[in-house]
Amino acid sequence: MSTKTETPEQLFERVDLRLRTEGLEAAVNGLIRVCKDEKSPPPAVATAGVALLRANGVLVDKSSGGKKAKDPSEMTGDELQAEIDRLKRAAREVVNPAEAEADNRESAFD
Repeated sequence: MSTKTETPEQLFERVDLRLRTEGLEAAVNGLIRVCKDEKSPPPAVATAGVALLRANGVLVDKSSGGKKAKDPSEMTGDELQAEIDRLKRAAREVVNPAEAEADNRESAFD
């Protein structure tokens, strides 16, 4: 654990390693637990299932022509903005499908 002689950089490195090991394992276990629990609400199971499939590289981004989606660290500014816009549209569809449908229709002003 932390000692008085630990530098901020050492602390960050120690915590980062823990996040990438214990944290990753806990996250995966949680997602699997949600998928396996028959009492889990269907939206939770779907969300956890998609996260697991993406983590395994099974799901690819449809807009990329079937290619695996780029990691955000590899995207240009325009690509990042396009992905943010796509995620916002997807979130609106989950929250209010009727409103999202109206947003997807082209208007005379587009």
